[in-house]
Amino acid sequence: MILQQKDKSNKFIYIYIIFFILITSINNKNFYDKELLTNKLIFEINGLSFNDNQKLIKDLTNKNKDNIFKLDKNKFSNIINENNLVLNFLAKKNYPNKIKITINKANYVGKLYKNEKFSLILSNGKLIDRDVNKMKDLPFFYGNFKSEDFLNFLNILNTTRLETKNVSSFYFFPSGRWDIKFKNGLLLKLPIKDVKNTLSKFLILKNNQNFKNLKLLDLRIKNRIVSNGW
Repeated sequence: MILQQKDKSNKFIYIYIIFFILITSINNKNFYDKELLTNKLIFEINGLSFNDNQKLIKDLTNKNKDNIFKLDKNKFSNIINENNLVLNFLAKKNYPNKIKITINKANYVGKLYKNEKFSLILSNGKLIDRDVNKMKDLPFFYGNFKSEDFLNFLNILNTTRLETKNVSSFYFFPSGRWDIKFKNGLLLKLPIKDVKNTLSKFLILKNNQNFKNLKLLDLRIKNRIVSNGW
């Protein structure tokens, strides 16, 4: 009889312990879930200057009131890409409420004078106001070109490995073609089409002694070279 009472007491204790664990676990889970849903997002950014990083963090914080589970990806990306210095970026969620962002910064590739003001052109085709006098090695770009015109031409320059440090200016014409003025005084006229191959041929020609002292090299007509300055 004593043993039966003891067994019943032990069973009661076990049941109580299990019940207590279940209740505690449920309460903790509810509390944890509530914490996740109410935690404000924290943004950590690397890649830009300290001031630019802080400004972007402020913009993201002010415009993203949702938690990490309800983050609007399009809205999030648009805010980052509104910064003209951003070439591309990688974002990684770090639960419960942190997002780490690594930014690849666009490079300065040229100077532009338009609408009575100077700007710097970036490798993403965007413009930014900066002191152009501090960028003496960058060439000037002239003409009313669109972003896609510039990016297509920049891709050709990078592919052919033309050293822009030897270029003083690029000229874009309404017809869609470009001229290149080099620091040694040579003016290169490029065609509207087949620019890549033409520019590649020029890079071979420029090493020829017969073309060393040229002031004009016109390659607008296929398979024809017009020049002066000998």
